[in-house]
Amino acid sequence: MKRRSIPNSALACLIIGLLLTTFNPIINRYYPAPDMVKGFMTGLGLSLEVIALAKIQQSKKQQQGC
Repeated sequence: MKRRSIPNSALACLIIGLLLTTFNPIINRYYPAPDMVKGFMTGLGLSLEVIALAKIQQSKKQQQGC
């Protein structure tokens, strides 16, 4: 069985993106923030997740080429 690992940079981007996306509503419940800050944090988290998914796909293509 072949074991494919996720690159460390993609894993870091994915974890940070998930944390930004999920902690945003939790923090805003206790400390209200302007809509601009909420949108920026959510957008930043989602973009980091998309970057991580692109890196994972790129590494899978490189591993298949061998």
